[in-house]
Amino acid sequence: MATRLPCGPTSRYLERQPERLVVEGLRRWMQGCERGSITCWELAANLYSQELGSQEGQRILGALSHWVEALRHWMDRPAGLSPSHCPRLRLDECCAVSMIAACQNHDDEGLLGAMERLIVPEGHAEVIRATQLFADALAETGQILIPVPGAVIREIATRPCRRQFH
Repeated sequence: MATRLPCGPTSRYLERQPERLVVEGLRRWMQGCERGSITCWELAANLYSQELGSQEGQRILGALSHWVEALRHWMDRPAGLSPSHCPRLRLDECCAVSMIAACQNHDDEGLLGAMERLIVPEGHAEVIRATQLFADALAETGQILIPVPGAVIREIATRPCRRQFH
């Protein structure tokens, strides 16, 4: 039996702690890198510390930063991200969060499908390693994301970049 995930303007997807940590962490860390702003990185650190505790938050923040740097290095364009606290996801955010969910759920097809939209082929191995490290670090603290079926990832990945989801 298929599970229907809520989507659209009334979605509460980002009310789940694991998804919120991934998406808000990605947004804030990426914004810090793009703007050269320590304030954005501090916002990410504060979120992780508040949600996971100081010690675990710092450990997982390190895995997040490694993951974001790998994504940035191997993307051939700027990431399409919504502002922090926005309840809606853009295409790149959907693919990024799906990568983490796929790693946690041992879904190689889903991981590759989501990654193909974001990463040039030469970077797949490095990004897979960084994604797995971040996914594992989250899982160690009980932050398990909802699985995203490969068919859903493929369908989302074919949509135009300007649309928002969830």
